[in-house]
Formats: sequence, structure tokens, C-alpha cells
Amino acid sequence: MMNRTQINFLTMSTEVKTIKTEIELPSDILYSQGVYKNRIGYFVKKNFLLELYREGKVSLGRMAALLGLTRREMLGVMKDSNIPLNYGVQELEEDMETAKRLGILE
Repeated sequence: MMNRTQINFLTMSTEVKTIKTEIELPSDILYSQGVYKNRIGYFVKKNFLLELYREGKVSLGRMAALLGLTRREMLGVMKDSNIPLNYGVQELEEDMETAKRLGILE
């Protein structure tokens, strides 16, 4: 009989302070984009975060977390929105160091 070990993962919860606001948007423009009342908040939040990412003011991981998505799902959203991945020399160097540390690169 095989021994099974149960692993409990500690989930850390950090509360994010938020600001709630009201905006007026033309319904015909939203509807023409396939955005209906129940999705307006997500649509506005997603596009706001995508613009912040484009400007280098928020990271991919933070953006994904705020939208409740995985990084992979966020990359799909970015692709669908024609947002290029912000991946510069510093990120490449960090990834290479990590790969070396893990024995993937020599």
C-alpha cells in the first residue's frame, strides 16, 4: 500500500483598496462591440489595465491577478487585443539567470 502525503498550501490574501466610480458610455458603441450591461465593468477594467500595461505601469502578473485570470489566459487577452508583451533585456537576463540556477542552461 502506498503512503500518501497531504500537502496543505497556505493561501495569502491581500486586500486591495479600490475606488468605485460611475461613468457614462454610449450604449450603442458598447453594444456594437458586444459589451452588454453585465460585462461593462469587466470590459472597462480590462481595457484600463491593458493601457497601463502598454505604458509599463502595471506588470503582466498584477494585471492577470486583478482580472482573476492566469498569466496564460492574460497572454491570450493581450493577443486578442493586439498588446505586445513587454519583455526587455532585463527580463531576458533574469530569465537566463533563473534557467541557469535551475540547471536548464549552463
